[in-house]
Amino acid sequence: MHRSADYSKLNPRMNCFNCSKKSKCTRKCFPVPLTKPQVKRILESFDRNGDGRLSKQELKSALYYMGSHFPSWRAAQALNRANGNDDGYISEGEMDDLVEYVWQCGYTVS
Repeated sequence: MHRSADYSKLNPRMNCFNCSKKSKCTRKCFPVPLTKPQVKRILESFDRNGDGRLSKQELKSALYYMGSHFPSWRAAQALNRANGNDDGYISEGEMDDLVEYVWQCGYTVS
């Protein structure tokens, strides 16, 4: 395997480092798990209206981006776990619980 710490060279189509082939890769490639800081940055980037909190739709879009097969269901589960004040949004104070839940789902760089 050829794992490297330089994520900038990751070819997102192949989950492979330094692979420029458009067809089948000949190296033994493997998915690279997202770290908690990466998950947090991805989630925060989907706050489309800039209000500092994530709606169910924004969360659904983020989970789809990360590769969820059922983003609507996963967003509902995430809101159920992380939304402590039951207002239907993930605010800044609830973000750590959300990041922990999403990280435990095991999404990878793809």
